Amino acid sequence: MALAVSIGPALAELAPHRAIYSLSLGETQEPGQFLGVDGAVRTTLEKTCDAWITAEQVNMTVTTQNGDNLKQKLAYTSWESLDGKRYRFVARSITNGDDKKYKGVARSDSKKAGEAVYSQPKKITMKLPPGTRFYWGLTSWLIKQARAGETRAEAVVFDGTDEEGPQRAIAFIIPLAKKAAKNTLGPLLDRPGWTMRIAFYPLDSRAAAPDYEVQAVVLDNGVTPKLKLVFTSFTAIQTLEKIEALTSPKC
Repeated sequence: MALAVSIGPALAELAPHRAIYSLSLGETQEPGQFLGVDGAVRTTLEKTCDAWITAEQVNMTVTTQNGDNLKQKLAYTSWESLDGKRYRFVARSITNGDDKKYKGVARSDSKKAGEAVYSQPKKITMKLPPGTRFYWGLTSWLIKQARAGETRAEAVVFDGTDEEGPQRAIAFIIPLAKKAAKNTLGPLLDRPGWTMRIAFYPLDSRAAAPDYEVQAVVLDNGVTPKLKLVFTSFTAIQTLEKIEALTSPKC
């Protein structure tokens, strides 16, 4: 059963920022088949007086042994109210020429079911379990659990980047060891943090294997210096190359 948790202001204080990441090949389950991963990820997290605004652009090319290049592009923008109750999303995904677009709005409540309504690719309405979290609401809540010493956390999450609907997210949390190398990217990275491995499952699934997994270094201000995207046959490593702080509004 997915854990329904309350939504409220007592969550982590995230740092608005703009970041650029490189992409590279990690482990592969089929040695020799996947030769490389190239590309970049650009993300922006802005704060207004009533919401978090996120923009993300992913350009990834996977090179295989037979010479094929698997190309994927993702453009994603969201608006998420500071109280975690309202959400708007626009996403476009292009995989080897297959172009898909998603757009809609959603609302969540800690005590009763919420709702997501898509206007693209077609009119779809789906229920969201009580306590469903959106993108940055999940991040903030996981940081809160980590600060409290939790090593495992479970929640329901919805982001609108496909038509699959809400998912069950199970996170395992390990505190970071003290840094041995000097940070060269600025004060946003001089923060404590954790390694979080998050597995995503369909809500009603009893399968042992998740749909996909993410292993990330998450600092207590929401900055993610490194991210491992775990696919079926290989992993892609997302490494922070540049980051700059953005100002918060005076409300």
